[in-house]
Amino acid sequence: MRLAALLCLAALLAGCGADPYEGKTRVRIWHTKDSAERANLERVVAEYNAQHTDRVVEVLWRETEDLRNLFIIASVGGKGPELVYGASDNVSLFAMTETVRPLGDLFSDEFFEQFTEDGVVSWEGDTLMVADQLGAYLTMVVNQDLMPNPPASLDSLIVWGQDFTEDTNGDGRPDRYAITWNYTEPFFFVPFLTAFGGWVMDDDGRPTLDTEATVEAIQFILDLRDKYQIIPNEADYNISEMLFKDNRAAAIINGPWAFAGYGEAGVNYDLVSIPPIEPGARWPAPMVSPRGYSVNANVSDEDLPIVIEVLEYLVSEEMQRIQVDLDVIPTLRRVMESPQVQDNPRLRSALLQVQRGRAMPIAPAMRQVWDGMRGPYQLVMSGDVTAEEGARMMQEQVEKRIADTFL
Repeated sequence: MRLAALLCLAALLAGCGADPYEGKTRVRIWHTKDSAERANLERVVAEYNAQHTDRVVEVLWRETEDLRNLFIIASVGGKGPELVYGASDNVSLFAMTETVRPLGDLFSDEFFEQFTEDGVVSWEGDTLMVADQLGAYLTMVVNQDLMPNPPASLDSLIVWGQDFTEDTNGDGRPDRYAITWNYTEPFFFVPFLTAFGGWVMDDDGRPTLDTEATVEAIQFILDLRDKYQIIPNEADYNISEMLFKDNRAAAIINGPWAFAGYGEAGVNYDLVSIPPIEPGARWPAPMVSPRGYSVNANVSDEDLPIVIEVLEYLVSEEMQRIQVDLDVIPTLRRVMESPQVQDNPRLRSALLQVQRGRAMPIAPAMRQVWDGMRGPYQLVMSGDVTAEEGARMMQEQVEKRIADTFL
């Protein structure tokens, strides 16, 4: 009797032996959508599954680094999700590792022509990604209740911010700040690097970090923190989000993945371009990258038609119009040209920021650039090395990582 009971329990735990995927095509998606976009994707996928009984679409969020690395490992091993979603700088690595399928033979020219130039991502002649948004860029988000008239320059922000930043309870630490952002992460450093005329690599993919522009940009951020004290002493991504959502920072530098979350938190927010250092100076140019879907190289010919249908739906006009309501820049021409976008003040501001940005290189060495910059840059922020030493160390680290990886 005990054995029979155990067998019955095991059968119940296993769904009485029933296979939930029997007769259905399983389409797994690994993605990096976050906040409201993530919830939106999960909702529309649930609705899609309810309408299509011959397939099951499953979504799994992964952090950016984990998604890229784990997808490559899984695909090289003949496994992994059928679709992978992320920023365009993944494409060259996916191509080098032969982990995604070229899309040119899977979709018609008419399909690709629906998209803006940014919506179709290619590497060395092969189309490898279809983007649903121009979604990897940074801009300044202001709390209109705290900063009704955003400063026209960062110098003006310093003057205004010194009056605004305040220790209200007398504990020696400010309780509100003029601006915050994840200033210890290299991607968030790029707008300041470009404001001083710098960039991360030349046209041949060689790093260009040991420059006066890098030193000046680092020192400017240090001065915002240590000299003018208008940004927090410590501010990773989560701390910055908390300060802005709690009305303890008048502005934040962040990307479109976060915008809807500010609305949900009750922040009366608006988008403005990151201002130049001084009036008339060079505009900061954040890196800009589309985000979209690629097809795993291991998808079988039998499953491919349904996988293609799912991808088409995820980048469709219906989906992109839903995302526009989250202040996401679309990639379909007819959505981009629609009143829904053109009459949206926030999206017009976002488009202006994108125009002032600079395309993120999709060269394979970008991963080595980010990884090589991070350690030295954070040493500068922690006070262990000078800005000059940090710039030199960044250059050395990136060169070494590129040599170790590609030479």
